[in-house]
Amino acid sequence: MATALNLKNFATWDLSKSKYEEIDELPLMQSPGPVLMILAVYLLFVLKLGPAFMRKRPAFKLTRTLFAYNMIQVAISVYLVQKYFRAILELGLVPRKCYMANERLRKEIVFGIWLYFVAKITELLDTVFFVLRKKDNQVTFLHLYHHSIMMVGTWAFFKYSPSETVVFIGFLNSLVHVFMYMYYGLAALGPKVAKYLTWKKYMTTFQLVQFVSIVAQYLIAVKLSECPPSKGVAIFIVCNTLFFLVLFANFYKQSYVKKNSKTRVNVSNPLGICMIQEKDVKVQ
Repeated sequence: MATALNLKNFATWDLSKSKYEEIDELPLMQSPGPVLMILAVYLLFVLKLGPAFMRKRPAFKLTRTLFAYNMIQVAISVYLVQKYFRAILELGLVPRKCYMANERLRKEIVFGIWLYFVAKITELLDTVFFVLRKKDNQVTFLHLYHHSIMMVGTWAFFKYSPSETVVFIGFLNSLVHVFMYMYYGLAALGPKVAKYLTWKKYMTTFQLVQFVSIVAQYLIAVKLSECPPSKGVAIFIVCNTLFFLVLFANFYKQSYVKKNSKTRVNVSNPLGICMIQEKDVKVQ
């Protein structure tokens, strides 16, 4: 009986309707169509059209473009960090009450998550620049999975299960991005600047701390919240973060623990996920 009822509810589920009307009124949030179209165009370009276009052309250097792009990402991340930090001061590190029921707080939380989603769309350009620079070895399955799942997953969570329990995740992830995009913005200026960037290892450690902190805080928040997200949403967020943690821990081990190992690792990591390859060590 319960199964039949659930199937009936699923069959009548209107994918264009969110839990809150203000979410449906935001750009790209009316239906799954726009975000799925962006995803399709993204994958089509980076897997087919882009490589075909570049096949007989020399790689673009894009030095100024990459510097500007990374600095813009730094600015976006700084804005998100301060916004989420103010939200944490008001809601608490582990929100317990149903703050989404408060109209003023809900509008703040909704706008903050939407900005985070928009940032995920802009970060798709990471891969586009790889293709234009003919860095095909960095366009791996993990890279594509990360960018795709972060954009689509954020959209789906925001559309159908928005919650104050993810404010800390947005804060910490954006803070990591400040340092990561700053690093690669400066590195884009060339060897004369890159030789002074000696803090890559500490950036990697920060990313590991990020994953552990996110899992710990989110599990506590879900446990103590008066209105926790569904079990499915909680399980997906925790498992996906643990997946990233395992991959990145392996990168750290190969890069900094086994220094004498013949196996070398290539990681393109602009958003906290590693992509392992047998090339030069690189973290983005």
